[in-house]
Amino acid sequence: MRVLTRLILPMVVVSAMTSGCGAFDPRLIVNGGSGRDGPDAEVMLHDTVAHRPYSLGGWNMCLDRPGSVTITRVEPIKPYNDIVVQAFSSRPHTGPMLGNAEKPLTELGFPARSPAVTVVCEENALHTELALQYAKTGDATAGADGVRIAYTSAGRQRTVDFSLRVLLCAPGDTERCREAYEEPRTTSDDD
Repeated sequence: MRVLTRLILPMVVVSAMTSGCGAFDPRLIVNGGSGRDGPDAEVMLHDTVAHRPYSLGGWNMCLDRPGSVTITRVEPIKPYNDIVVQAFSSRPHTGPMLGNAEKPLTELGFPARSPAVTVVCEENALHTELALQYAKTGDATAGADGVRIAYTSAGRQRTVDFSLRVLLCAPGDTERCREAYEEPRTTSDDD
């Protein structure tokens, strides 16, 4: 029995040590985490046309602990009417953030290949800016409820969902994009 205990105990300890290693790799935080309680951000662009780049930025990214992560892919969540994420990039947040523009990210000062994110959330107020380049392949209004960001951390593939609702409104689309087209109602003294 002692021999069996001597053989099993080291295997249990090694197994426990190696299975827990993934818990210490850094995790990517985007604008406060995965927006499971509703959208973290909503963007509605009017008069959008097919195949034109619509670049959006201004969202902070950082890590929950020291280390480095590399974003490998960004995909829309619940896309409709052929919206696509054409490109993604990041840059250190050292000046004004992007907002939105009708140009490719590379023309807006973002690197073609997104650098690794190394800034720890608690250690620095200036984080890393995330930027996304959207397009639609058809003429209709297109959108998505968010993006799934895939990244590598300590050799492991991870994902984080960012609830960024994007709507690329077709010219004249008042049905789906009506809230943005409606003028605010004001009351007058005659009412």
